[in-house]
Amino acid sequence: MTKVLADVRESVLKITNQLLHLKRPSNEDSLKEVGDAEKIGYFPRDFGMEEWDWPQGVGLLGLKNLGGDPKFPDYHGFMKKWAEDQIERGLPLKNINTTAPMLTLMDFDDMEPLALEWVDWVYNQAPRTKENGLQHVTSGDTKRELKLNEGQIWIDTLFMVVLFLSKMGVKYNNQAWIEEAAYQTNLHINHLFNQEDSLFYHGYDFENDHHFSEAYWCRGNSWYTLAAPELIETLKGKISPKAYEKMAGTFKAQVDRLVGLQSENGLWHTLLDDPDSYTEVSGSSAIAAGMLKGIRLGLLDSSLLGVCRKAVEAILTNIAEDGTVLNVSAGTAIGKEKEDYKRIIIAPTAYGQALAIVLLSEVLQHKGLLSN
Repeated sequence: MTKVLADVRESVLKITNQLLHLKRPSNEDSLKEVGDAEKIGYFPRDFGMEEWDWPQGVGLLGLKNLGGDPKFPDYHGFMKKWAEDQIERGLPLKNINTTAPMLTLMDFDDMEPLALEWVDWVYNQAPRTKENGLQHVTSGDTKRELKLNEGQIWIDTLFMVVLFLSKMGVKYNNQAWIEEAAYQTNLHINHLFNQEDSLFYHGYDFENDHHFSEAYWCRGNSWYTLAAPELIETLKGKISPKAYEKMAGTFKAQVDRLVGLQSENGLWHTLLDDPDSYTEVSGSSAIAAGMLKGIRLGLLDSSLLGVCRKAVEAILTNIAEDGTVLNVSAGTAIGKEKEDYKRIIIAPTAYGQALAIVLLSEVLQHKGLLSN
């Protein structure tokens, strides 16, 4: 087991170093020339830690998760300077995705005023859909522009915003924030989770009452798999038993379905139920990390360790010698057709690096996984 531990730690160090010095795509010039770059997933913000948006928010979480292990450098100083530099340069407009960095920064004492300002925006000012859902507003072409996505909720919101809201509610003993986190979670379950297939659609349009292409997108589903254990643990005993059981039951049902959809190579397909779509590492990392955390917290049965081990082994084979996490799908807007998800380019991204770190930091807490 000692050698396995060392191998995992070595991989984490490589991935982390590459996250902090992430190269931009070698073919970026040609990507810029694409008429509608969004269709293939080219979003300049995704590459590296230079911006303040959701990829960097996931990056901060990955670095934070290494904080308790003395075998790794202390990244607290990097994160603090990163935040200070971003504030000095001017923060982007508040939206669903730009909330993601606050999930980590809320624990920094000198970020408390910003965290309180941001949670007030989420609770009191964020655009809402029918039924008071958090509308999935994102950044536009620049950080001073917004893409409103009128009337839409996306599964991503549960990770990008609701985790932060739930943790702030507990930290400040604010029951209104706690109840709102539970409400938003179960609203998204109501409208995005297909009970028959036990999987999440990418999004729902309240204005036109549809789920777009009805795609079961891997990384989209993984946001719930990853967020659910922490949401459930954070809100346990603080919300109604009915609301709690809905979250926990959905998590277990989704995981049971995902087990049956794992590909032979250990990863999951970018369209979970389409074996002709490519297998994808960022979503697979988040799925395995969520499963492992669910096992560690007693929410899932330890019999799932074999599934997780197979995924971890596959992801380790997708780490290049320089620490680049391979076979990561680029940024993915909601597709009008399922085929749109297959057109998303593969590229090294901040969130791809970070989700691999999140997974492997969880692996290091599961000695049984490493000893077999």
